[in-house]
Amino acid sequence: MFADSEPFYRKSWNAVLSDFNHSISETDYWKHWAFYGEGLSGEITRTGLQLTNIEYLQEKQKNLYEGYCKDGRIPLFPDVSQIIKISSTHKKCIIASNTNSSLVKRILGKDTSELLEIVGGEGLNKKPSPDIFLKAARNINLKPEKCLVLEDAWKGVEAASRAGMPVVLVRNNYNRYFPAGNATLEIPDISYFYKFLRNLP
Repeated sequence: MFADSEPFYRKSWNAVLSDFNHSISETDYWKHWAFYGEGLSGEITRTGLQLTNIEYLQEKQKNLYEGYCKDGRIPLFPDVSQIIKISSTHKKCIIASNTNSSLVKRILGKDTSELLEIVGGEGLNKKPSPDIFLKAARNINLKPEKCLVLEDAWKGVEAASRAGMPVVLVRNNYNRYFPAGNATLEIPDISYFYKFLRNLP
């Protein structure tokens, strides 16, 4: 939820699926891929898409997406850099992402990524599995119930809930009207959280 990466993830998949005369609409992508985390298997189930050599297609998509991360195309959401800087002065902070940790560092940039620890999805079950959040809690030596998670998708909210962590659903233009699931709290946007942090003593 720290970077506006979903349009590039959709772009990479549409580039791969164009060989099969298939594309993922924005509406379907934001709901089924970004928010609920159904991914390619969900797309196949919903549309009856016929694919061959799925592992090769997944690797091709991965390479395209990694290229977008490495060449600096993926922007951070407004106020994220400042949120990280302020948060890290008050509490232990960690980014727990489905994305490989090395790519997360590239997106954040050196100055920002050095302020906090990053747990990426490599070698772990992806959200909505709780594995990434549980590892993050262990890495900063906190019990799950003592953590606070900020998420912008059902898959992340569900992962935090399964991990036993309170979770805030951060609304944005992509998830504005989707159900909150097991979120402990909702806020209207990431700037709302930034304003809250700025008022801390």
